[in-house]
Amino acid sequence: MKAKIVIADEHTIIRRGVMSMIANMQSADSMNPERRDFTVLGDTDSPSKLMTLLTKNEIDILFLGFSLLTRTSQNPLSGMDGVPLIKWIVCKYPALKIIVLSPFKNKQLVQMTLEAGAKAYISRDTCEITLGRALNAVMNGESYIERDLMESLFRREMSGQELTPREIDVLRMLCKGLSLTEIAGQINLSNKTVSAHKLRAMEKLGVKNDCQLYYLMAQMQIFDVVL
Repeated sequence: MKAKIVIADEHTIIRRGVMSMIANMQSADSMNPERRDFTVLGDTDSPSKLMTLLTKNEIDILFLGFSLLTRTSQNPLSGMDGVPLIKWIVCKYPALKIIVLSPFKNKQLVQMTLEAGAKAYISRDTCEITLGRALNAVMNGESYIERDLMESLFRREMSGQELTPREIDVLRMLCKGLSLTEIAGQINLSNKTVSAHKLRAMEKLGVKNDCQLYYLMAQMQIFDVVL
């Protein structure tokens, strides 16, 4: 029986890449009598479309990008991604196995993701071998973090000061083009608190203004900067 997969990420190239890797992985393992069969039922870039896929199909595994194309609407799910979306999906579909695809290597964020209910956490630059290990692990009821990422979790980041998950969230949304007011509305904090998170993150990153911040984020390639 084939395990059914859905892929959700804001980038089409990431979704197509995962689909191609799954196909290649199965083709290379076609002679193995113990191999597992997987089929991708669909992919999407938004939380609302993801909910439609999950409602209409019995999905076994969800590859979930940390960022989706969110929008403000009467349906709060349309503006949800990251850890809050993982928590909602786990509550609504407890049998669904979530593999998070993320560019972030912050250990608190990885921990929060797994505590929210995700079964695996792999980076965007993963290889087919690692992808296969993650799939097999979650199908066996195990959790999985790729080895290179696990090693990085034990190293201090940047200047020796790690960004907190909330600081990462604020920077991520800033780089998506949201204002401080819009961010405050999405994460239910005051403008003053959001501004404080931004300033602390800038201090840890050693930047003094917004131009330096956006330039650093673009160079580090951990966020997609909207210009």
